[in-house]
Amino acid sequence: MTAVRTPGPLLTGRRAVVTGGARGIGAAIASSFAAHGATVLVVDVEPGPDVDFDRAAGGSIESIEADVCAAPVHPALAAHGADVLVNNVGHFVRAPRPFVDDTDDQWAALHEVNLGHVLRLTHALLPGLAERGGSIVNLTTVEAHRAIPGHSVYSAYKAALMQFTRSLSAEVGPAGVRVNAIAPDLIETPQVPYADLVPEGERALWPRWSPLGGPGTPDDVAGAALFLASDLSRFVTGTTVHVDGGTHGSGGWVPRATGGWTNRPRNP
Repeated sequence: MTAVRTPGPLLTGRRAVVTGGARGIGAAIASSFAAHGATVLVVDVEPGPDVDFDRAAGGSIESIEADVCAAPVHPALAAHGADVLVNNVGHFVRAPRPFVDDTDDQWAALHEVNLGHVLRLTHALLPGLAERGGSIVNLTTVEAHRAIPGHSVYSAYKAALMQFTRSLSAEVGPAGVRVNAIAPDLIETPQVPYADLVPEGERALWPRWSPLGGPGTPDDVAGAALFLASDLSRFVTGTTVHVDGGTHGSGGWVPRATGGWTNRPRNP
């Protein structure tokens, strides 16, 4: 009987590695995996995560404090024997700034936090994932698919991660390894705290910023990660799931206050 028709936990007996899992989206993914029976190893520069989850399925969360961006790969990660790898770490690194003001060192830092460490960790864990027919989930962003002025290099590396996902999926599919990505947008996290960024008087505008309103929560992203990690997605690889309330799908179209839609808002 397939997983679609089988009740109960979706990741019983699986072992997962989640990078950047101490807070935000990573912590939500780690706790959702554990609630579905997985043994989860979180690697983060911060301790944690301090999360509650239903332990009835026998899952657990372990953690190591380490910088996943530092070479070489921490030996505990390869020793964990992962069935699922979630490459969650990524960041703008800095506030928006014109590309002409960037430096080589800043490009190198953006590369390491958004792409370089993903290549190293995936390379280290891939042989074990192939033995077990595992799943890799890479966290990209909607900005891998659209412009983000002031963050051109960040966007370029996230787009590269999306293409790495597609190409690797074709390469390792015959070995039984699935590789997919999630592209979030408008998710309330410690990195992007919309509760602080959006004044109370402007929160009624959320329906104009995405078809489903917002903001979304880390659990919204965790649901997509759980699907991609489990047998529910056994025939899914090389694709990107957009968890963004519809911002990518709407392509910049926003509703007019007077009715109808526009992609040229005069008062967005």
